[in-house]
Formats: sequence, structure tokens, C-alpha cells
Amino acid sequence: MERRLAACAQVVAPIASTYWWEGEVQRSDEWLLFMKTTSDRFDDLAAHVRGLHSYEVPEIVAVPLVAGTADYLEWIKRETNSGPGE
Repeated sequence: MERRLAACAQVVAPIASTYWWEGEVQRSDEWLLFMKTTSDRFDDLAAHVRGLHSYEVPEIVAVPLVAGTADYLEWIKRETNSGPGE
């Protein structure tokens, strides 16, 4: 949050995940993290998360935002502009 890479982060946990990894089906409890950012900040946010994550291939995806209220979308844009340390 301090780097202003996201305006908001929400944690949903634990979730039960089942996935293929290294040729085998794996099951584990994981934490789902939603982060609200702009498309301009996605690459920086993804790089930062990758640098902190313990997984070799963490799930970092962007989900397109189809619609939102103008004030909320403006808030995301405003809060993800360059901040301290940028």
C-alpha cells in the first residue's frame, strides 16, 4: 500500500485450492488477495507481489473491470498515482 501500487487490498482466506504442479495434483490452503489498481500500475504491482511471494509461479492475474461508479474508479486512479518512494 505504501508504494501506491494498489488503492485497496482485500484478503479472502483460507480457500482450498486444487491444481497441477510438477506433474501431480496438489491441494493446499491458500489466501486469495484482491488488489484494486489501474492497468498502468499492473506490471509494477505484479513485479512487487512476485518478489514477495513464496511460490515459484504465483497466480497474478488481471480481471477486466466492466463497469464501476465514476467516483470509485477515480478514487482508484487517484490513490495509485506515484506516492512516497516512487
